[in-house]
Amino acid sequence: MGLKGYLSSIGLGTFLAWFAWMVVLFNVNPADTGVAGLVMFYVTLSIALIGTLTIIMSTLRVYILKRKVPVREIRKALRHSVLFSIVAVVSLALSAAGKFHSWHVILLVAAACVIEYFFMQFHRERG
Repeated sequence: MGLKGYLSSIGLGTFLAWFAWMVVLFNVNPADTGVAGLVMFYVTLSIALIGTLTIIMSTLRVYILKRKVPVREIRKALRHSVLFSIVAVVSLALSAAGKFHSWHVILLVAAACVIEYFFMQFHRERG
């Protein structure tokens, strides 16, 4: 599958994820559904964020920055999207629970940086 096909597939999945998130947002009452409603909210939001950020970062890396190996750039964009989505969703969940502090974001970003560092070291050793 070529780059455009990949981005189109991710785009379709992202559109469906945003649609699912909107359905959950407007039709699910967290007081009635309890934990299941919150899990649906956060999972659909995570998938939608990951897809959106992957498309944006892949497009930026491949078309704007003119990187030569699109597969490598898409892999990096997906990894960064997952890490950013985790930081955003955990921050949102902490905020909803009333336990959010600014130092939580600092710790989450630091953890994401450590994970990214390990990925960079692993790929550097492999070649």
